[in-house]
Amino acid sequence: MTTFLFKKIDNAGLILFRIFFGVLISLESFGAILTGWVKANLVEPTFNFSFIGFEWLNIITGPSMYAYFIIMGITGIFISVGYKYRYSMLAFALLWSCVYLMQKTSYNNHYYLLMLISWIMVFFPANTDLSVDAKNNPELRTTKMHAYYKYIIVLQLTIVYTYASVAKLYADWLDFGFIKVLMQNKADYFLIGEFLQLAWVHKIVAVFGILFDLLIIPALLWKPSRKIAFILAIFFHLFNSIVFQIGIFPYLALAFTVFFFEPQKLRKIFYMVEKRLYQLPQLLLNIKTLLLVFG
Repeated sequence: MTTFLFKKIDNAGLILFRIFFGVLISLESFGAILTGWVKANLVEPTFNFSFIGFEWLNIITGPSMYAYFIIMGITGIFISVGYKYRYSMLAFALLWSCVYLMQKTSYNNHYYLLMLISWIMVFFPANTDLSVDAKNNPELRTTKMHAYYKYIIVLQLTIVYTYASVAKLYADWLDFGFIKVLMQNKADYFLIGEFLQLAWVHKIVAVFGILFDLLIIPALLWKPSRKIAFILAIFFHLFNSIVFQIGIFPYLALAFTVFFFEPQKLRKIFYMVEKRLYQLPQLLLNIKTLLLVFG
């Protein structure tokens, strides 16, 4: 077991996840301002239902929360490009944890998962490639990591999805009544609104939800079923994003799938794109120099 967990493996999945994760938490932070979530939950209320023992966090609520979320969005950008990664990741984990603990009015279990993943990422070597840190400090650069980093994420995802499946095994879900209630306020959705009100759709959603959550991790781990599982994951999470509008979670869930694919394929698909993006500032500088010379 020790040999299995501590053997060196390719770190492409972790590096790509860091990039996706940074982009998504930045979008979550800026989006919370633009959609009015910050205003409705942390600026306008005169009282917040904080977690017990964290009432003191209410001293930072109010208009200052706009700046607070802007700072979180900036740390997300820093994390994505791998700039001062440890400090940026630690800053986001602290700031997001405070947001989670300072109010329960708009509780979402996805917010708790985001807090867990943020703290896990603080201790992961996710800036050792395709990062500003690695560019500034070549000694940091490596394409390897210990296997346990990958399996910590896999274990966390197994817990999340298994619990999500078991949590659906109650009467209102199994008789499809809860699905019907969920879909009632979606009737005015463009094209799909009436479709979502059909009883047979409710049955499919309920059964598929239980089976997907229970089987997706084993299906991604098993190579013969991996591609089909990934296609089903795209459908499942995009459906949830469109119908239930639950923020970045569906896309975060899809970002996690990089840990299940062969690193060689990840490098072939993503790394050339990322390297071109990192070369873009130098390319623009060269173009500017040419314009100055020949202008």
